[in-house]
Amino acid sequence: MTKIEWTDLTWNPWWGCDEIAPECGIYGGGTGGFCYAAVFAGRPLHPAHAGTASHGKWTGKITRSSDKVWRAPFTWRRPRRVFTCSMSDFWHEDVPLEWLDEALDIIDRTPHLTYQILTKRPGNIARKLADLKRSLPRNVWLGATIGHVKSLPLLKPLLRIDARLRFLSCEPLLTALPDLKLDGIGWLIAGGQSGRKATVCDPDWVRALRDLCVRSEVPFFFKQWGTEASNPTPPEQELAGETTKGGATLDGGLWKEFPR
Repeated sequence: MTKIEWTDLTWNPWWGCDEIAPECGIYGGGTGGFCYAAVFAGRPLHPAHAGTASHGKWTGKITRSSDKVWRAPFTWRRPRRVFTCSMSDFWHEDVPLEWLDEALDIIDRTPHLTYQILTKRPGNIARKLADLKRSLPRNVWLGATIGHVKSLPLLKPLLRIDARLRFLSCEPLLTALPDLKLDGIGWLIAGGQSGRKATVCDPDWVRALRDLCVRSEVPFFFKQWGTEASNPTPPEQELAGETTKGGATLDGGLWKEFPR
């Protein structure tokens, strides 16, 4: 199981990444260090993945997980949502095509599972699928991280891919996204940045996304404010059970919508 509210399970056939996007913490002269996965990978907990991260930052090394991890989807009998490559990027340019082909085979062979594949590299998808001479499995929800105005161009290559459902993760939400359009998008997740020295998330940025989703009839899932400094709701008025990571109350309520 997982503590990530918008999914049921995580599956990581490989670990490792590098920081390429504003959401990684590299905008404005930053050098990264805000990726929760890199922080976790840098701890001495998984010897098989040693060296993928150091001091909370990715090193660029990609490592393959054990055969047991690769086979795990075959043990999940009930329909579940599976966040795929939470500790990497499924479409990373350095992932061997053989691994990718093997992972897509497993996804194809477990059609009762819904694989949520979120990437900061949607421009790689069409080329990799073409190289493998295959299409995206129909049980994949395909997403892109767009939490900064500089990431808006990622929407275009995402929309080029034929997917059962395309979604956006506007987390961490670091700027307003006034030019965002949701044509072809079936779900939007948002949340503020967390951690030490986190950027404050303006409540109006979140409200604008919520209102856009309501107008566009797109399910909206607001995960967290990230810090109490971002949350306009006083701590004593935060809804019960939503007090971690700055809370999640937005204008007196919670928004935890899923695609149907």
